[in-house]
Amino acid sequence: MRRHDLVYLRPGAGFAWAGPPPASPVVRAAVAAWIAAGRPLVAARQPADGGGLLLGLALPLALDRQRVALRVDAGSVAEIRPPLALAACLGGQSAAVREVLTTLERVLRRAGVGLGAYGSLAWEALSGEAYRHAESDIDLICDVADRTQLETALALFADAATALPCRLDGEIRLPGGAAIAWRELAAAWVEPRRSVLVKDEQGVALTPLGELLARLVPYALAA
Repeated sequence: MRRHDLVYLRPGAGFAWAGPPPASPVVRAAVAAWIAAGRPLVAARQPADGGGLLLGLALPLALDRQRVALRVDAGSVAEIRPPLALAACLGGQSAAVREVLTTLERVLRRAGVGLGAYGSLAWEALSGEAYRHAESDIDLICDVADRTQLETALALFADAATALPCRLDGEIRLPGGAAIAWRELAAAWVEPRRSVLVKDEQGVALTPLGELLARLVPYALAA
């Protein structure tokens, strides 16, 4: 299980609040109804205390997109799926947005790069309820295996960000799980000694970009 994965619980599975429960009974009821409907939660960074799995949920606009964190036992998990494919999240978007994102996904797929959606775009597709507003970002998670793919992803993200009417955010994830915001990675690209904020499955740390790049296969091998 990795960050942003979709985690489906077994019918009747219990959960505990990770921290104080929401003050609003409406919010508490909405969380229970979400789980009872068989909708997924999202994997967060996992705690080191071994006190169950930490999962997250964002509620719809009608509930101010309130975020909640839950703990569940590993035995309560029925299925774990990767983040939604971007194509599954574009039904409610304008033709211009669909065109840019469809092209981004198609070209990355040809390069062997994995791409998924998270955040409000994915929550809407999962629930059929309204999450996005006029200033909502688009959040993508992009998995690369080597430096060729990384360079390709950064270039394509930059092109898409210029073409979109809304902000394009998200992370590029390296083998082993280290994920960096694509904008921060692009800004540091010409300065390998610069440190970037890296998120992995257990924590967050500042790491020199050069150290991260050294973990990658330098360039894709010729077929």
